[in-house]
Amino acid sequence: MRTPLALLSLLALTTTACPSTVDPPDPGPTDPVPTDAYALDPVPAGQGFQYITRETEVPQGVEQQDCYFFKAGDIAAANGMSPTEPINLHRIQISQRDGSHHMNIYRVRTIVGLDPANGEFQPASNGSGPCFNSANWADWPLLANTQQDGTIDWTYPEGVANVIQPEEWLMLQSHFVNASTQKTPQNYGRVWVNFWVIPQEQVKHELGTIFATKQSIRVCTKNPTPTFDGTCNLNNKAPVQIIGANGHFHSRGKEFRIYAWDGMSLERPPEDQRFYTSEVWDDPPMKRSPELDLTLPASSGIWYTCDYEWTPPPIGCAALDEFDKKKYSTPDRLLDCCYTFGPQVDQNEHCNAFIYYYPKQDNVNCF
Repeated sequence: MRTPLALLSLLALTTTACPSTVDPPDPGPTDPVPTDAYALDPVPAGQGFQYITRETEVPQGVEQQDCYFFKAGDIAAANGMSPTEPINLHRIQISQRDGSHHMNIYRVRTIVGLDPANGEFQPASNGSGPCFNSANWADWPLLANTQQDGTIDWTYPEGVANVIQPEEWLMLQSHFVNASTQKTPQNYGRVWVNFWVIPQEQVKHELGTIFATKQSIRVCTKNPTPTFDGTCNLNNKAPVQIIGANGHFHSRGKEFRIYAWDGMSLERPPEDQRFYTSEVWDDPPMKRSPELDLTLPASSGIWYTCDYEWTPPPIGCAALDEFDKKKYSTPDRLLDCCYTFGPQVDQNEHCNAFIYYYPKQDNVNCF
């Protein structure tokens, strides 16, 4: 059974460790009432922990991207686990309301413009604010992600765990959209995440992740159907197993492909090396074990490809050109109503690849 919305044992945490429940204002007479249909049952004490975001309002015309910070050891301790031992994540459950554009969890590394010291909850709207600037988490390793409505429940292969140190800060980023190309029907977004763990003695392999992004994309009126490619070399000295993959672009995206790559070739791998395909931009599939269990030989990697088709922008070409001039210093003579790399669904594009594999490698290079 699903539980009422509450943070349960997490209420004992300080606000730097877990968000408090925030009740939204009463809905208007014609607004749908938010429901708890997506709430997850909590993880039993000692077997992991649960994290629930705030109830965030997403009015019509708004893209809301919120960043939440919590220290792994603090939230583990509040759920009957040791605050000093590694957290061996072996199963993850994620549930989110309709309208989610993505939910990513990162491990905090270099602090640029997004700092846990500024509070556990750091919201941003319509492309403005540190939580919208990808440069602020450029070297933060991915822990988990989903772009799908509803619930995912993924248990890694036997003995595989994503090992989190108790002193690590984690950042959960939730992006809900209520604009022209994507809607949040309830006008309120929320995310539930369950972290299930295994004992240290059961860990045989440490999970590794790749978050690759192609930022040189331009989808323009004079080049309306471009294709962009990116690569990641694992620099692995022994074979690795790929157990999870998904891709991400916005509504001009037509097909996202990921291939096994030999780590050297300059041409796209043949089609028999393709292991992931998505033709859906707003609810892309995630392929994961046991369906996906691909062996990559030593000194290899992945190749990803994004195909696009230009469409008239809902916000108009003048707005796209202004963004192009401001962010990329593009001369007026080269402005061409281009969708360029950026966070907002209606005016920007993405070409991001997410990969999960084991054993973890320490020298992955993406280009």
